[in-house]
Amino acid sequence: MKNFVCTIALTLLNVSGRSQPPAFISDSLDAYILQGLKDWSVPGLSIVIVKDGKTVLMKGYGIKNVEAPQPVDENTLFMIASNTKLFTGTALALLEHRGKLSLNDKITKYFPDFKLYDKNSTALVTIRDMLSHRIGTKTFQGDFTFWNTRLNR
Repeated sequence: MKNFVCTIALTLLNVSGRSQPPAFISDSLDAYILQGLKDWSVPGLSIVIVKDGKTVLMKGYGIKNVEAPQPVDENTLFMIASNTKLFTGTALALLEHRGKLSLNDKITKYFPDFKLYDKNSTALVTIRDMLSHRIGTKTFQGDFTFWNTRLNR
């Protein structure tokens, strides 16, 4: 499953660097995704490809729930767990590559209200520390804060 999601993510990153969407989006992307769903026993997924601020593709595949099969559409929401770490890390690495920030910047440079249990620890935390999970927060601290929320996106 993780390999399938990573492959799609890397494919989308590759698409974002081109001036025109490649032919595979109309030729074979559907077949590729449907085969991936089958190979990895994934019930469903939704995908969006954005190029230069314009939506190239936004579509759902498969079903939302194996017990109550309803089709996935482009508006289906999924709990994506730790995949956001991949997207966040990739985006920050790209910003560093472009000279917009350094992974060694203090987190308080961008989030001045960030606080840990003491001032010294707060003052030392870098973006790299946040990505490496080495600042001493407890396991799952905050992970389930919005689990059953009634808030919209």
